[in-house]
Amino acid sequence: MLDSDERQSAEAMTSQFADKPVPQFWDGEKLLGKEVSRSLGIEPERAAWDIYLFYAPDAEWTEKGLPPPAKVIVQAMGVVVGGKGTLPPKGDQSRLPKWYEGRADIVGEQSELAALLTAIAVPFVEQYRSGRTVPRPKSTAGDGRSPTL
Repeated sequence: MLDSDERQSAEAMTSQFADKPVPQFWDGEKLLGKEVSRSLGIEPERAAWDIYLFYAPDAEWTEKGLPPPAKVIVQAMGVVVGGKGTLPPKGDQSRLPKWYEGRADIVGEQSELAALLTAIAVPFVEQYRSGRTVPRPKSTAGDGRSPTL
């Protein structure tokens, strides 16, 4: 998702997964990243990448686009950022990228990413296993679709 990304480099990287059932796709126009940004209420010119989205089992991608995720974290500017309510704020919030101000909090350092993902994923999955539901995020764009990132 960098301007320097090239198809040839991406195809070479996929060879690392040739023996695993991991689908790989090239999106040179960053269409998916732009749609993710749009669904998060961020200007679509800023394509989202290094992002982890958690959707309810009934979430559907319709002709209107991606639905808002129930939970979201993203690696940005050397920190891990979570949508409001995803995880408690942690660390120096002045490092929060400007485009996330008012929508997200720094929730940890990149070195903590695996633990942060586990802290979200385990209770998220358990809520659905037990029949409890995860509250839907509130809109920040006024359209009823955008989550709090």
